[in-house]
Amino acid sequence: MALKPDVLWAQRPDSVYLTVDLKDVQDLKVTLEKDSLAFSGKAGGSAYEFTLDFFAAVKTEESKWSSKRLIEFYLKKDAEETWPRLSKAKMPWIKVDWSRWQDSDDEGEGKGAFDVDGMGDMSFGTGDGRGPNDFDSDDDEEILKDLPPPLHLQEYGEEEETPAPAAASAPVKEAGQELNESIERLSGAAPAPRGPAPCEHSAWTDARIRRRTALVAAIYPPLGSEKDST
Repeated sequence: MALKPDVLWAQRPDSVYLTVDLKDVQDLKVTLEKDSLAFSGKAGGSAYEFTLDFFAAVKTEESKWSSKRLIEFYLKKDAEETWPRLSKAKMPWIKVDWSRWQDSDDEGEGKGAFDVDGMGDMSFGTGDGRGPNDFDSDDDEEILKDLPPPLHLQEYGEEEETPAPAAASAPVKEAGQELNESIERLSGAAPAPRGPAPCEHSAWTDARIRRRTALVAAIYPPLGSEKDST
C-alpha cells in the first residue's frame, strides 16, 4: 500500500505554494486539474501517492512547478481570496509551511510574493491522449528510444574493439633464431646460446657487438667513402 508524503502549503491572496516533502523521487507522475492534484512516485524504496481536492479552483495554465530538489508547486488561484484550508477535506498529512506563511494582517510587512525562479510551467502534455497537465517521468525514456543512433554509428555501424596483434608462431620464432646464427657464422663468432638474452652486460656481449659492427662495415661502406674515392 502506498504511503502519504507530508505536503506543506502556504498562500497569498492570489496563489498557493505546495511542497511535497520527498527527495530524489523516481517514477514521478503528476496530474494537475483546476480543482485537484494527483501525485505518485517512489523515494527511499517506498511508494507514495495522493490525490488532493483543492478548496477552490486554480488556473493550470498560469501555475508552475519544480522537481530539482523537492517537488514544489506554485498554483495560481482562479479568484483572489484567502483559503481557510488547502483541501475540501482535512488530511493529517497536509501541514502549514510556516517558513513561507503570511497572515492576512501581515501583508503590509509580510514576505511578499512567492519565489518562482527556476520553476517551469505545467504544460507538459505528451500528445498521447492524456491531459496537457499530466507528467510521467517514464516519458523521457520513451523519447530517448525514438532518437536516432549517434552519427558515427549510422555511418559505420556498431563500434568494434580492435583485436590485439597475434603472437608470433613457433616457425617464425625459429626462423629468427636461425637468422641470428647465420650472422654469427659470417662474422666468425660462435652462435649465441638459444634461450633468453642474458640480463647482465658481459665481455661476451661486447665482443659480439664489435664483430657485428665490423661485419656491417665490411658489407656497407661508411657514408661518404664513394665521394672520397672519386
